[in-house]
Amino acid sequence: MLLPLSSDAILVLAGLAVYLATCLVCRHPLTWGWALAPGVCLAVLLEAWEIWDSYGQAGLAKLGASGLLPVAAEHSSDVLVMNIAPLAVFAAACAMRRFARG
Repeated sequence: MLLPLSSDAILVLAGLAVYLATCLVCRHPLTWGWALAPGVCLAVLLEAWEIWDSYGQAGLAKLGASGLLPVAAEHSSDVLVMNIAPLAVFAAACAMRRFARG
């Protein structure tokens, strides 16, 4: 194991890193809403890869007759976990900016 952290903690740190790196590279403040987009895209791509890797060989027969929607719902929690911390930082930065203006 590279880091002694849970998989959810690694997802949170990765989401924050992508958000902060996007703001730094694009030279925009933390209140720039488009900085959240790369983290969402990365999370969706990672989960699509995980679904493809898990169910690509056996297909959905591994799940029985449940279909694709339950599989997507099961994996959507990781997308939320990866993007909840950047969303919280974004909301806090927007609130601080709003209260600083008076």
